[in-house]
Amino acid sequence: MRLITYNVEYCSGINRRLKYIEIQKYFKLVKKILEKISDYIKTLNPDILGLMEIDAGTVRFRKMSSTKAFSKNLEMHYIAAKTKYARKSIYKVLNYTPIIRKNANAILSKQPLFDTRYISFSKGVKRLVIQTKLKVAIEGSVVELYLFAVHLSLRRKTRIIQLRELTQLLNACDGSKIVFGDFNIFKGLLELDYLLDNSNMINALDFAKEKNVNTFPSWKPKRHVDHILVSPDVKVKNYEVLDVNFSDHLPVMIDFELE
Repeated sequence: MRLITYNVEYCSGINRRLKYIEIQKYFKLVKKILEKISDYIKTLNPDILGLMEIDAGTVRFRKMSSTKAFSKNLEMHYIAAKTKYARKSIYKVLNYTPIIRKNANAILSKQPLFDTRYISFSKGVKRLVIQTKLKVAIEGSVVELYLFAVHLSLRRKTRIIQLRELTQLLNACDGSKIVFGDFNIFKGLLELDYLLDNSNMINALDFAKEKNVNTFPSWKPKRHVDHILVSPDVKVKNYEVLDVNFSDHLPVMIDFELE
């Protein structure tokens, strides 16, 4: 099976000089970039796709869901998606702010998704966890594969709390597990130590053949912030950071088998 995780930054494209201060990106029409991204991903034929920072239906995409557009273009008809901001937090006002209230994350799959849950960490502006699962047939039996899509906080102290809570979520699931998304670990891989040490998960990065695996910023990658973590019974056969400049992040792809 193949999984790709990609922070597409609402398909707003790249402007290296003014990337993080330009206001017009929140109103920029995204149809062309969206089509370029989905056409590229289609050539890779993933079974599972994690999309961070996707538009759930604003003027940027004629008030249509970008997630549904990806689903249709890629023929990945099973979707778990939700806007990012918790309604029971000090940041709940973001759910009523034009454009921003439609900022979402999503999981797309070619196989049916079961028992989908949308969980909020206790802290952070970015606090959504999408938890769902696949039922994979292997040699006459069915293996449950839990999927977790995350987009962690930009603040290190908040990330520490979120990673501890994510560890608890993982330990509560009895089955094969994959966690993927934008972890925002700007302080390096040591930030993942607590989770890896206390959840029996493995960083799929360990299986990378290439040394240059940084994912951010895409035009001159200096940090590895986008990750895929797997349980030991998920056997990673291939790990790649894909060199495409459609977003400020680079996508990460694994090929894997289940025991």
